[in-house]
Amino acid sequence: MRPDLGHGRKATARAAAATASVAAVSYLIAPGLAVLATIVAAVAVIVFELTRSRAAANRRFDELDAELAQIQPLLELQTRLPTRHPLPAMRGYAIAPDFALLLTELIAEHRPELVVETGSGVSTLVIAYGLEKLGRGRVVALDHDAAYAARTRAELARHGLTAYATVVHAPLESIDLDGERYRWYAPSALAGLPPIDLVVDDGPPRYLGDRLRYASLPQLAPRLAPRGIFVLDVIAAEERSNLTRWRQQFPEFHQQLLDTRKGNAILRRLQPP
Repeated sequence: MRPDLGHGRKATARAAAATASVAAVSYLIAPGLAVLATIVAAVAVIVFELTRSRAAANRRFDELDAELAQIQPLLELQTRLPTRHPLPAMRGYAIAPDFALLLTELIAEHRPELVVETGSGVSTLVIAYGLEKLGRGRVVALDHDAAYAARTRAELARHGLTAYATVVHAPLESIDLDGERYRWYAPSALAGLPPIDLVVDDGPPRYLGDRLRYASLPQLAPRLAPRGIFVLDVIAAEERSNLTRWRQQFPEFHQQLLDTRKGNAILRRLQPP
């Protein structure tokens, strides 16, 4: 059954059921007004269902418009960052094309020696291609899922990018921050790394629990190079709450919010030491 037909039939069924219920109750309470009450109820239900359907259609149109708006950054990305093989699809949990384009711009501008990414996937490929274009640097991606980390490694090998990227399996562990316990990537995965020039924060994924991404800045800020930058992917309610807390705890970082497909933020030190 087509979704639009299914929605219409469900709406008709709800309207019929509601109207029948009003008719039955009206007949029992005031038989003389039963017909009028039924007509009024039917009109009200129809108006409600039409309003509801219109709102659903508007939401769908907004979603389609947002998806179509990603075509331009995707085409520009392909121009700026030619790849040896097609990149995996940028949908679902993957980064959006406009954020992928932003990453290539940041890499070209800041020329990082070391990028640390929380989470791995198509973003790791984009970063590695950007570093290859520079002819320098590497990205270390932390992934809590050993199987997914292996898939990303396989993609990096297929694209010939292993010289520029390393995927580390870093299971989530309990860590202490100011007397509170949080789950985050095993800190041992960061041992021995030099100062970080660029952080791409895109994990742990939300489905694993609440407040998991809060620990990212407290854990990584001390490891940032003096002019290192911290980029946050996906800005929803929880991330906005994190940004508010970080603004209080790390006032030395200026927060720039970007109006992108999924929402992004760039954090830079106000006065680099």
